[in-house]
Amino acid sequence: MCIRDRYNPDWAIVMADLDAQGQPTGEHLLYLVRETKGTKNLSELRPDERRKIQCGEQHFKKALGVDFKVVTTAGDLP
Repeated sequence: MCIRDRYNPDWAIVMADLDAQGQPTGEHLLYLVRETKGTKNLSELRPDERRKIQCGEQHFKKALGVDFKVVTTAGDLP
């Protein structure tokens, strides 16, 4: 079971939406979400941390189509 109100990702990049002429539309787009952990191997994490990542992936990647990844270093960020 995923509990959305108890999960906050470590990183998220939100970008301004632009129209065809490159002008801001006033809307913002969620571009990517990153969760930082000491490992990318979910079996090495505590059960509650594993659930947070699984719920985050379902919410951001599968439901919203937003790029969601687990990263271990700042070099993994775009």
